[in-house]
Amino acid sequence: MNSTKITPDWIRLRKGAGEKIAALTVVDYPTAKILDEAGIPLLLVGDSLGMVALGYEDTTKVSLDDMLHHLRAVARAKVRSLVVADMPFGWNREEGKALYCARKLCEAGAQAVKVEGGTEVERIVRLLVSQGIAVMGHIGLMPQFLGQPPKYRKYGLEDKERKKIIDDALCLSKAGVFSIVLEALDEELAAEVTRLVDVPTIGIGSGKCCDGQILVFHDLVGLFPWFRPKFVQPKLDLVSLIKEAVRAYKEEVQKGPQK
Repeated sequence: MNSTKITPDWIRLRKGAGEKIAALTVVDYPTAKILDEAGIPLLLVGDSLGMVALGYEDTTKVSLDDMLHHLRAVARAKVRSLVVADMPFGWNREEGKALYCARKLCEAGAQAVKVEGGTEVERIVRLLVSQGIAVMGHIGLMPQFLGQPPKYRKYGLEDKERKKIIDDALCLSKAGVFSIVLEALDEELAAEVTRLVDVPTIGIGSGKCCDGQILVFHDLVGLFPWFRPKFVQPKLDLVSLIKEAVRAYKEEVQKGPQK
């Protein structure tokens, strides 16, 4: 496999290149190694780790220390993939805090940070980019802006919301992001946003017209069956396979050595 390191610019140049971007979340060293060896170009250490790895009820409970701990583990894998880290809840509202957080994430091994929000985070995105920090945007369903408890639904079905999402996408593109995650958007709107912006769109639950797709790794392999978004179609039932292996091990231990 080509050993050239994937960069934010490489992702940006996938726009219109004809080959869509496949991205997955990652929370630990061995998974990072596996996904990199499988050729996934973009790995996100996402705040979804709060639910799939730490047992939190939602992503807003994830702290900066949580993110740094998992990010360092992923960084030790020394992957070819681009490693992006989520800016956790509460760190994307003030410029000083955002810059501090982004620098800590980069020091821990991220080559870029993902910031939730549209026009409301424009100043923060511009600040980070001006400091040489690559930024991925994230609009549509934004768990960090949903309040408590989060309300998951499709976005962009009403004209006012549709206009806001388009404005957000154009704003982020002009502010200097290298790509934008579109989460839970109406499929037609996602296609329209993808046409309008000059950076790749990475969809999750937003249809097939985006420039790429991202999934939570645990959803892809069926490792977190207790909560599964409607749009997810697991490629594997890893929970059942693990249980089968554990039961076989348990029976072997209980039987003891055979005479």
